[in-house]
Amino acid sequence: MKKVLNLKNSVAFLMLLGVMFAFTSMDKVPAYDPTGTWGYEIETPDGAITGDMTISKTDGEYEVSVETDDFGTLELEDVEVKDKEMTASVDVQGVTAEFEVEFDGDEMSGVILYGGEELPIVAEREKSK
Repeated sequence: MKKVLNLKNSVAFLMLLGVMFAFTSMDKVPAYDPTGTWGYEIETPDGAITGDMTISKTDGEYEVSVETDDFGTLELEDVEVKDKEMTASVDVQGVTAEFEVEFDGDEMSGVILYGGEELPIVAEREKSK
């Protein structure tokens, strides 16, 4: 009887080890990486604004710059990237613009909260050459 219990315990232990090994050996899905140059379009009451947004990562921190015709290059602040979402802000002529976007592969969409308005933004990541 004791041998049967020991055999059952040994089998159960080996099965548990096998399951643990299977889970630890699975390839982990890499975190989404939004770095690159994104061609964007922002819808405003005065028409569409287009340009390039560059997202880079230095020392674990994301940096975002937005090229504009009217304001030159804007460096976003308080950049937070979590999963496939990014928030950031920038001062534009004394008014804070808040970015709230989501990534879907090489596409980005969301809104910019600026002066009491929600301005839709869409972007597409440029392909590497």
